[in-house]
Amino acid sequence: MMTVAEELEFTPPVQDKNLDMVRNILFGEQARDSERRLANLERFVKVWTNSVRDDIRKSHDSLNHELHLVHDLLAEESRARIADAGVSRKNYEQTGKSIESLFRQLQHTQDAFSQRLEQQREDLLNELKQAAEQLRQDKIDRKALATLLDNVSRQLSIDPV
Repeated sequence: MMTVAEELEFTPPVQDKNLDMVRNILFGEQARDSERRLANLERFVKVWTNSVRDDIRKSHDSLNHELHLVHDLLAEESRARIADAGVSRKNYEQTGKSIESLFRQLQHTQDAFSQRLEQQREDLLNELKQAAEQLRQDKIDRKALATLLDNVSRQLSIDPV
């Protein structure tokens, strides 16, 4: 005995053709319209996905290009800062050496000035001592003169002429 499915498979092909014709007559225009719409929709989706893919690729390329530009700018900035740091370090070292040299010159000048000032102070003290001694000697001579005059005046007052 045959099953229902087997019987349907063995149905004469003429009925299938008739059935297809009836379907084509009843639903043919709608099916063709649906297939046309589906084909148009598939083309639209294909064009749209290609467009989106191209836009994404362009955006990716643009971002990648900008990223490389930023990277190059940062690398250049880094090199410039390193060079500036080197120049600043050299200037700092030169300035330090100049300050040390100026400090040594100042110290030398200060020492020379102190020695000169001390020498002048000693010279002035010696001159002052000499002047004081001269004044004392002059004073003593005045005392001697005063004593001599006093003696002369006594003798004159004692001697009756």
